[in-house]
Amino acid sequence: MTDDVTRLIEQIYATDRHDSIRPLPTNPLQKVPAGVRPSSIAIEGGAFGDEGKGRIVDEVCAMLISQQRRGVVYRWNGGANAGHTVVVSGQKIALHQFPSGVVVPGAIIVLGRGMVIHPGDLVMEIDRLMQALGEIPQVKIDRMAVLALDTHRVLESSLKGWATGGRGSTGRGISPAYADVLLRHPVRMRDLAADDWRDRLGKHYDMYNALVRGLGENLATTEVLRLNRPPLAVGSKFVFLDRLGAQRALLLPYITDVYDTIRELWSDPNVPFVFEGAQGVGLDPRYGVYPDVTSSDPTFDGITASTEGLIRPAQIAVRAAAIKATYMSSVGQRRLPTQAESLLATRIREDAHEYGATTRRPRDIAHIDVPCLRFFARVTDVTHLVLTHLDIAYPDQPIRVCTHYRDTAGRQVGYRPDQGYLDTIQPEYVELPSWDGQAARGARTIEDLPREARQYVAFLSGMMDIPPLFGTTGPQRDDIVSWLP
Repeated sequence: MTDDVTRLIEQIYATDRHDSIRPLPTNPLQKVPAGVRPSSIAIEGGAFGDEGKGRIVDEVCAMLISQQRRGVVYRWNGGANAGHTVVVSGQKIALHQFPSGVVVPGAIIVLGRGMVIHPGDLVMEIDRLMQALGEIPQVKIDRMAVLALDTHRVLESSLKGWATGGRGSTGRGISPAYADVLLRHPVRMRDLAADDWRDRLGKHYDMYNALVRGLGENLATTEVLRLNRPPLAVGSKFVFLDRLGAQRALLLPYITDVYDTIRELWSDPNVPFVFEGAQGVGLDPRYGVYPDVTSSDPTFDGITASTEGLIRPAQIAVRAAAIKATYMSSVGQRRLPTQAESLLATRIREDAHEYGATTRRPRDIAHIDVPCLRFFARVTDVTHLVLTHLDIAYPDQPIRVCTHYRDTAGRQVGYRPDQGYLDTIQPEYVELPSWDGQAARGARTIEDLPREARQYVAFLSGMMDIPPLFGTTGPQRDDIVSWLP
């Protein structure tokens, strides 16, 4: 155990002076330095995705937008490979392309340029929302957002048999859609909205028909995944375009040039802005471990690209990273240095329902890895932490936290996003007093949290040198603890 860890433990546990019991000294959403816009917050996944950030976005939207009766909820990356659930009038609605704030009255929902959007799945989401809400909020789809079509899904499934890099894909056609941008032949929402859309999308079909045929598959007869419905064959070009035509008719009212709208609303400090990212920093192509990476930018930097340079992360008042408080989870081939033993992993997986929201794949479970989380927080310039799953703790099982790594020579080293490197390092742990997660479940104030939970939050926040902002204490929508004053 290093001296800094020893001092922090003594400060928090030996003297019982855990500062996390007190709210933040000022509201970071309102008291901001020069050059920073008030009432603005961005929330990213601070680890490997699936951190439960959607509920926090929902809470923040309700808190900020209800005060002003309008505000912007902006999704900046990803597509139908994301997944979270909101509850409206007792109905559970699975969202994949819409951000969580879509159910908040007064919200202006923007699906940004940085997204890849599947028209068929989006129409199904709109239909579910109409059934639950009776109406659709203001929805604006950036005309520059890229289309992710059934053609992309077929190519993705075809590539799985040819390269290991496709094994971690969700089957939603995300990577081929983004690849089309780099290959200089994307199809965008503006192409779907154009008068000659059949010609533009017909050429796209022809190209993908040739690509898929070269991989030994038949585009027309191959079945693809759909949202909450059985798989469906892509069909001939005529069938493909007719299906798109029906979707186009429903989506046309929402497709627009959002640039001027965002610029105008961002210039008004009284209009709240909530930015929601998909996936997590640990899946970023630059910061993730190959092949378990996504194809978009899940970091705050993605906001700049998606808004065409209008908004830089440094201008956003709060840049919060959502992490699971007492453990970490991961899907794919990556091997985390702090992998938990199987009995504890199974216990957490079942209690926390650790299965992919979109894919239903079981997630690997690991102990909290501070060097890894600090790396992710540093490369994205995080200002605050969102600590989810504070109710996943066991009084008979200490919280095991990796505080440092050692290399084969015994030297203290940091995290690097390379599996070959991670296989060689040795994690160093501390074991901290746990608490009864059932006693924490449903807590709504800091004082309601068990003493050991408050101490642990103070320790983790101290190790990360980042203050807490929110925590979740159970599965219900309002099982949330806030450190806001």
